Amino acid sequence: MLIDELHKAFESRVRLGIMSVLAVNDKLDFNSLKQYLNVTDGNLASHIKALEKLKFIGVEKSFIDRKPNTKYYIT
Repeated sequence: MLIDELHKAFESRVRLGIMSVLAVNDKLDFNSLKQYLNVTDGNLASHIKALEKLKFIGVEKSFIDRKPNTKYYIT
């Protein structure tokens, strides 16, 4: 596969990083992704939203000790 054939959604370094990190981890929460990728909250959130909209990643929401916890995974 040529790099030119890469899906447009992965032209961003951050989106490609999200998919790479999730490829080797079953699920990761927002803070873990942020640490792996060294990006800001807003930057990560916008890229996650785009990948979620395209159905490349899924979201699992839960509570841990009454605190919301959101985990992401590859669909």
